[in-house]
Amino acid sequence: MNRRDFINKGIAAVTCVGLNNSLFSAIAANGADVASFKKNNRIGIQLYCIREFLPKDYIGSLQKLADIGYSHVEAWGFNGDTFYGKTLKETSDIVKDMGMKLNSTLCGSEMLPADTKTKEWDYWRKTIQAMKDAGGNQLIQGFLPAAGKTLDELKRSAEQFNRIGEICKKDGIFFGYHNHHEEFSQIEGQVILDVLLQNTDPGLVFFQLDLGHAVNGGGDILNYFRKYPKRFRSWHASDFKKGVGYVELGQGDVPYDELFKVVKSSGLKDLTMEHENGEDRFAIMKRNFDYLTKYQWTKHK
Repeated sequence: MNRRDFINKGIAAVTCVGLNNSLFSAIAANGADVASFKKNNRIGIQLYCIREFLPKDYIGSLQKLADIGYSHVEAWGFNGDTFYGKTLKETSDIVKDMGMKLNSTLCGSEMLPADTKTKEWDYWRKTIQAMKDAGGNQLIQGFLPAAGKTLDELKRSAEQFNRIGEICKKDGIFFGYHNHHEEFSQIEGQVILDVLLQNTDPGLVFFQLDLGHAVNGGGDILNYFRKYPKRFRSWHASDFKKGVGYVELGQGDVPYDELFKVVKSSGLKDLTMEHENGEDRFAIMKRNFDYLTKYQWTKHK
């Protein structure tokens, strides 16, 4: 079962490594402290990357991510109650002791009534409070509601996102939408992601652009940054190689060098790495972390 299946069903049942040599040398040359960099960089990780390991050794698996140097983590499939049997606050406290922060979760609901006062909206109010208790600031709808088969239904989903974003904003939480590759297909001649971007309020809804999924779906990432400036507060740093599939960062067709030249215009505030496969998972997590450290944006300001 993939992460999207987890999210759609609301399921939340949920070495010691160093920096690469080139980065270590650069930091040392500037008289900076390596431990400080590992604590204060801007590279996060989506915990779905280690979904097989968390049930076996929750604390130990998270500690491995901290040892690599990730500064923050993102949960997924949060059902409003727990993540792997722990509240977001409990998970936040655990990773905080490791020098990391829990700043967001993928979550979501299906199509809701237009009336924001009905009880069906309680899920979002409950999830907002859970994120506030955890000290994070982002809730991200991780899937397109099933009732999105027509253009009118898609626009209704966008209006629903606006309403959720309005509720979140009142409590100091950012609300976003995370894409998969399907959002680059068309409904009634219009690209799904474009419809969502054009029918959501930039002041209420941001987009977490999954870079590998975008390439898989045929999306032109740089064009999206030009066409919709400041809409992409968050990136999922993944990679995809046409004819091969999802690969480690820098081995696919995502144009990272070009993307990091336009982070300001894209609106990037949150960088979250994601890679979902591979036997030696933590070694992959380290290589992907090391890859991202070559970009100046990842250094904490």
